[in-house]
Amino acid sequence: MSGYNPEYLGSDFKFDLPIITPEKESDIVIPAGSDTPILNYLNYSVIMNQDTRQAFFSSANADFSNNTGSGRNFRVDSRLLDRETGENFQLDNIYYKDLNGVENPYDRGHITRRDAISWGEDKKAANKASRDSCYFTNVSLQHKNFNQDEWRALENAVEKNNQDLNNRVNIFSGPIFSDTDRFITPTRTLKPARVPSSFWKIIAYIGKDSGKLEVNAFIVNQDREAIKRLRQVFGKKGLYPFKMYQSSTTLIERLTGLEFPDVAFENNPLFFFESDDTIARNIESPQLIEVSTKQGVDCGICFAQ
Repeated sequence: MSGYNPEYLGSDFKFDLPIITPEKESDIVIPAGSDTPILNYLNYSVIMNQDTRQAFFSSANADFSNNTGSGRNFRVDSRLLDRETGENFQLDNIYYKDLNGVENPYDRGHITRRDAISWGEDKKAANKASRDSCYFTNVSLQHKNFNQDEWRALENAVEKNNQDLNNRVNIFSGPIFSDTDRFITPTRTLKPARVPSSFWKIIAYIGKDSGKLEVNAFIVNQDREAIKRLRQVFGKKGLYPFKMYQSSTTLIERLTGLEFPDVAFENNPLFFFESDDTIARNIESPQLIEVSTKQGVDCGICFAQ
């Protein structure tokens, strides 16, 4: 399958995949029958983390002027099933479904949005791309309020961004894990699954006015405030996700164990420290928000402890 294309925006605007740092290399999953960790799907690629059974990142070529595909069918990727040991290096549907009458508050949250990659040379290809977005490798544990509110607001803002030249965008996204992560355990016989404390996103596009590569980076915290209720951000007038969640590329690197190509730094207006450029653009350096580890209904934690 044709996955992420680094030269999707043009050979002069090449944006390579990030690299997993040596500290995290032992967690990389090499799919069965492959000599590379890259899982390719239509219009996007994923590298998986065997410790969390969720993606290090999902990288996509989005075409928002041609996203006509439809259809969704969540399924496992057989390339991540070890037939000898029975190990499954992805969280399958049992981690997202209600069990024994107990509501599971966690959605199958797309890392790369389905609408972003539901395009192709014809309707058949677009529909297949839409279905491909629903592999569990492209899904992460997102509280329903977060998935349908804060994360959705950012995804919607990316799609409706009017600063790009042609509605074609490279999108990189992934979870952030920390010492304050929650865990869910659907049954006592299953291995607990780690719930990301935050999610990050980096987008790259050709600027409509500049004609140059432009990059924006974002971090959205899946903290107690974010999962408290719906409609705190999405659809709220006067709230601008691009400004609310902007981040430096450096901060995302430090929180994820990934290394991004130089263009991710050179073309991102938000620096790790305050500068003349960030001041001129009225961009405030982000502050890390403490994630609550309190167990209870408000955090939607666990089926079984």
